[in-house]
Amino acid sequence: MSEYDYRPLKDLIHDSEKGGVQDLGKNWRVHQFAASGIVVLPADRGTGKTTLMNLCCEAVQEGNSFLGAFKTQQAKALLIQGDEPEKLSERKFRRQELKRNFDVIYLEEPFPFEQLLQTIQSQEYGFIGCDSLTTVLCCEGQRTVDSEIVDVLYRLNKSLVNNGVSMLMTAHCNKRRPDGNGIRRKCTEIEWDDISGVGTISAAVQDGWGLTSLNDGKFSLHALGKRNIEPGTTWVLERDSETYSWWLAEQQDQQKPVESERLAKRVLQHVEQHGYQSITEMVTALGGNAKHARLVCFDLFEQGQLQRHQRITGKRGRPEYLYGVGDFSHVTHTPSNHSSVHRW
Repeated sequence: MSEYDYRPLKDLIHDSEKGGVQDLGKNWRVHQFAASGIVVLPADRGTGKTTLMNLCCEAVQEGNSFLGAFKTQQAKALLIQGDEPEKLSERKFRRQELKRNFDVIYLEEPFPFEQLLQTIQSQEYGFIGCDSLTTVLCCEGQRTVDSEIVDVLYRLNKSLVNNGVSMLMTAHCNKRRPDGNGIRRKCTEIEWDDISGVGTISAAVQDGWGLTSLNDGKFSLHALGKRNIEPGTTWVLERDSETYSWWLAEQQDQQKPVESERLAKRVLQHVEQHGYQSITEMVTALGGNAKHARLVCFDLFEQGQLQRHQRITGKRGRPEYLYGVGDFSHVTHTPSNHSSVHRW
């Protein structure tokens, strides 16, 4: 470190006048799918991850829902295409019947990293599609198997988060070992270790989704989890081979995004009317599933729409928390059993 790099410790410490906790909230670009930062999308060849990314760019650019289910925060979108040549990509755009108002860059070589950072810092784009990690960021001495790529991803992710920009980045997967008959095993669920490259890539990104093909012609979009997305969240998708259209299958094992949004509105309305309550009390009053209520309350709290306070009971053991809005001057009682009950 040179004398010009030195900064006094007091200049590095976060300003205490700003407070230890600020209600910054999550910056969802695609609600419950992609917040600000790098969201990596590893998938095997032939699963259609590129057309899924095209659709996401289109949804954000136009302000439409993604997969007909996930609300988007409208913003200018950029697609950096390094895996496919221009003619092939344009044919896919045509087949998908996209308006294609988002910008596209076709790469002949890796994207200059400092220029990419400048693009993010300009905040001209709120969403960037990157296809893929290997072709856009890697170069000689900086491939997915080199530790240097992790440093690049850390810097990139930090810049994206600080500037409120989301980046959906496709990634290739390691080839699986063949079985006793020489046939490669089919992947039913992708994990962090399946991403081609050094294992610490997962530490440098914000979130991850895996995409795999199922036996019945459907696809599994499952959360690898990390900072914003709950691990284990799985969505069953369908794709039309004629138009490369994607949509959420009708039958799901969990609450659909539109149902979660409806529940969030009801929770906010309920606490505004009845004051601070525990999740158990909300379920008693509103009916429904405690797990769904808990996830919705967590999300509203992290977005800064709900506040949380501990209920003082004087008892030992796990504390109980109350959620609500505004002044916390009293604790409401559990609603009576005669309260109207609704199903979420």
